[in-house]
Amino acid sequence: MSPTQITSIAGKFLFALALLSSVSVFGQVPRSRHVYIVAEENHSYEHLVGSHYMPYLNSLLARGGTATQFYADMHGSLENYLIVTAGQYLTHNNSTLATFNVDNIERHLLTNGMTFKSYAQSLPYAGFTGLTSGAYLKRHAPLPYYTDMASSSLIMHHVSNTELAKDIANGTLPNFAFITPDSLHDMHDCPNGFNACLQTADNWLKANIAPLLATAPFQPGGDGLLIIWSDEADLSGDSRCSATVSTGCGGRILVAMIGPQVKAGYKSTKTYHHSSVLRTMLEALGTTANFPAKANTAPDMREFFLSNVGATVTGKVTISAPSASTVTGPGVQAAASATSPNRITFMRLYVDNVSVYSVSASSFSTTVTMSKGTHTMVFQAWDSAGAVYKATKTVTVQ
Repeated sequence: MSPTQITSIAGKFLFALALLSSVSVFGQVPRSRHVYIVAEENHSYEHLVGSHYMPYLNSLLARGGTATQFYADMHGSLENYLIVTAGQYLTHNNSTLATFNVDNIERHLLTNGMTFKSYAQSLPYAGFTGLTSGAYLKRHAPLPYYTDMASSSLIMHHVSNTELAKDIANGTLPNFAFITPDSLHDMHDCPNGFNACLQTADNWLKANIAPLLATAPFQPGGDGLLIIWSDEADLSGDSRCSATVSTGCGGRILVAMIGPQVKAGYKSTKTYHHSSVLRTMLEALGTTANFPAKANTAPDMREFFLSNVGATVTGKVTISAPSASTVTGPGVQAAASATSPNRITFMRLYVDNVSVYSVSASSFSTTVTMSKGTHTMVFQAWDSAGAVYKATKTVTVQ
């Protein structure tokens, strides 16, 4: 074999190794404890992107990433709001007062130890469960439709957007929020004409979202993620499913992401639907498996985020307990520590793919209850750059 051939083979090997390293640690949706989504209504992508009636919105698009080929699953408000929070179609009845006991974003937030709120403009009082009040439409605020919130004291976290301003001022924002303008400010109702409708929505965004983006999580080095999401396109004439399928869905819509970890000015050409937004939000908030319904197989939107492809992989998780492969149960000690060039921000323990313990620290020691038999324990850590590190231990409990 010639020296040239040896050099070529070595180069290919190193290139492949670099790719493997980048896939295993980088190129993921970075973890965040500050994820917020704001909803807009009933306007196709072409009406919003580049519109001089919406200068603030378009300034945000320049700061973040835009999905140029995003298509609503169907027409109908509540249908799409439930898909983006539960990953599945649940009803065509936009006047229903029913609640749904299905897997949804709230359950994962609770499992991940995250806080959440529903901020809805013109809501008459906290915990209101009626269909309408003035320009407030419940079908545009999905979180109260799930039993996790509706059947517990968490319903009091369904509040007016005046509370959003207070939480911003007081530094008490939740980890996740669904932000809903009322029907006069989300482009749903346009009593003064099309152009005025766009201007009104843009002014609302500037008044309510600009203060959010001024908070610490959205400054350089922060982990804030804002998603601007539209439920469906024009109700008349836009039922596109993709760039090549013109009928059968909810049309081409605007979905964009803004935050310190999002590529500025990025434009994606990949086709997405609502379940990809749900999966991306949940991955950012710490869910790693068993996503709700269609989100379990939908692609995430990791391409929108900054990555460190090609960087040296030096972080690791070290398991200190259990030290043996056979242990006595049911109480099993579990301990691990993590190191990284960046600060470790969070650790989680999974037993047989179920999250059983988490902590906002670089090490932990706890006792978990495990039944007799063989189990797989995964110790996972996240750092401030969004990199993920893990170590696995298989143990047999006697």
